[in-house]
Amino acid sequence: MSRACRVADFFSGAGGPRTLIELSDVWVSLGGQTVLEDITFSLDESMFVGVIGPNGAGKTTLLRVILGLVKPDRGTVCVMGMSPGELKHELHHIGYVPQNVLFDPIFPVSVYDVVMMGRICCIGTFRFARKKDREAVLDSIRMVGLEGLEQRLIGELSGGQQKRAFLARALCMETRILLLDEPTSGLDLPAQDQFMELLTELKGSLGLSVIFVSHDVNVLARFADELICINRSMHLHGKPQEVLGSERLKDAYRCEFDFLVGSGAHHPGREGGGG
Repeated sequence: MSRACRVADFFSGAGGPRTLIELSDVWVSLGGQTVLEDITFSLDESMFVGVIGPNGAGKTTLLRVILGLVKPDRGTVCVMGMSPGELKHELHHIGYVPQNVLFDPIFPVSVYDVVMMGRICCIGTFRFARKKDREAVLDSIRMVGLEGLEQRLIGELSGGQQKRAFLARALCMETRILLLDEPTSGLDLPAQDQFMELLTELKGSLGLSVIFVSHDVNVLARFADELICINRSMHLHGKPQEVLGSERLKDAYRCEFDFLVGSGAHHPGREGGGG
């Protein structure tokens, strides 16, 4: 079966939800240090999975493994029926919002230009954007609520608006799987809530499957269908209310647990919170 056919099978809608991402017994070392050990989990179609854990737990490395940017020492990684290295052109189905997007705030690049960067994998190198590419960019800008700001310089936007622009960049390439690494960091609580509500709406309307990495249990417990807690190894995996109610959560966070006290009472898990 061809690579294109295998990818198309996952999004045909026949036979019910598919398992889009599957990791089994994944171990990763960087610089001679083990950063992930015995990681096993899966992402089914239309699921919202939150990955939590303290700083330095290996959460970003986990996303890089899924994207094929880091190769495991052992274990298997399967994305849409293939290893990440086999995806090649099909990577455009995976949108990625990194933890830190570095840019010069005075560099004259517009919101439209930033989002168009997400279409490069669809346009091809050294080719010009076509009508459908321009339409995809404008649609993504509209979906994240930045319509009318297409020509505004990215450095002139508020922090929340910048996050939305980078989300639009990740969405404008026929995206079906969305990976987000601490996308609400640096935002105040109202802006965090607005971003999460927007993400939930987009997940439902676009049929997205989401892996959202954060150290903030409170944010993810309200929206995720499932939570995975890692601190090098996997400590917990289940419904948000199950994870928040587990004594093992304290072990995973160790000395960083103080900010979690009372989180279950403030933000109880919501069944099917991904919408």
